[in-house]
Amino acid sequence: MQTQPVSNRSVFLPLTKIKPLFRSKNGKKLVVEVDVESIKLLNKPQTVDELVAEARLEYASGAMKGFDNPDDLLDFLKS
Repeated sequence: MQTQPVSNRSVFLPLTKIKPLFRSKNGKKLVVEVDVESIKLLNKPQTVDELVAEARLEYASGAMKGFDNPDDLLDFLKS
């Protein structure tokens, strides 16, 4: 399946609603938790819907990694 190039999009994230969960030792990887409701308040609904749909498509095509538990995710991030 060949995907069409997507134009750059921006989503506004309120810094006060971002909670850091993990940072790699070399500082190149960061895992954060973001309050979805706050994203919806700052962005047009269609923008958030498009991002979710695009992420689902990428996941279905195998372009993303999935993890069954937090330890596997952390092991990947530390590598």
